[in-house]
Amino acid sequence: MATWSKEVFSKNLRRYMERKEISQKELAAIVGVSAPTINEWIKAKKYPRIDKIEILANYFHILKSDLIEEKTIENSHVL
Repeated sequence: MATWSKEVFSKNLRRYMERKEISQKELAAIVGVSAPTINEWIKAKKYPRIDKIEILANYFHILKSDLIEEKTIENSHVL
């Protein structure tokens, strides 16, 4: 069963941001949220709405499940 949590999402988001070398401010502009919102996602304080997860997945060229499920980067589905 998939594990969906703020902590899992946070870890996956940080991993993809580091891989893409994008700042919180840059990502916020792309997603259409504020930089503090991205910070709350990264610190696992909040969880984004599905429409924002879809925007993130499209930007990183991955599946939505790569952001919300416990996976290793090697097992992700890079599109």
